[in-house]
Amino acid sequence: MATTAQLRAALAVLHADTDEAAEQARISEMSGTDSPGVEHALLAGLLYRMMGDDLRHSLTGAPDLTALEERARAAGPGTATYATDDRELREEHCAQAHFEAYWLAHRIAGLHFTTVPSAPALQAAAHTAEATRTLLRIHRDLLDAPDAGHPAWEVVIDQLDRARALALAAYAGARPRDAQPSDTQPSDAWPSDAGAGVPATGVDRSTECRTL
Repeated sequence: MATTAQLRAALAVLHADTDEAAEQARISEMSGTDSPGVEHALLAGLLYRMMGDDLRHSLTGAPDLTALEERARAAGPGTATYATDDRELREEHCAQAHFEAYWLAHRIAGLHFTTVPSAPALQAAAHTAEATRTLLRIHRDLLDAPDAGHPAWEVVIDQLDRARALALAAYAGARPRDAQPSDTQPSDAWPSDAGAGVPATGVDRSTECRTL
């Protein structure tokens, strides 16, 4: 793990405004009981976001599909990285995927709760992101006891049911009134860009990892 000094040095090279990041995170309002840890998380999080933006621009700026695929392959770890029988490595990969799913859920929730009027697509995305994160946690927990049950299954099913209901309602609201379902498409199917048409509802969020 990089030290705080190393993170500060990297951010200085990138001309990052760490003071602004601290203000946005309201560091001054925190308890102060874990200042070194909070500072490290602040700097690592800022660098993580900056590098994520840089990678996104690199991929979206590809001149053609071949270049995009090659840039994406270069940026990603590849499936070979995960093809291991090492228990500790697999647990580490699972933990990283769980963290990245949490990060995605947090970002989508931020978009959802700051969008007025509320967008059904974002509401559904927030529920599915939470479900994905919880499923990864279930998988990680079951590595130690594969035959055991898990109390979070009901939470996952509820989140997916909510997402499906939102998408179906949005699709029904966006579809012309005289449109009839075709013989080849079920009446409850919906496109990936389902639009508006449902009332705003809150997104149930678990308390795990709610530190940002």
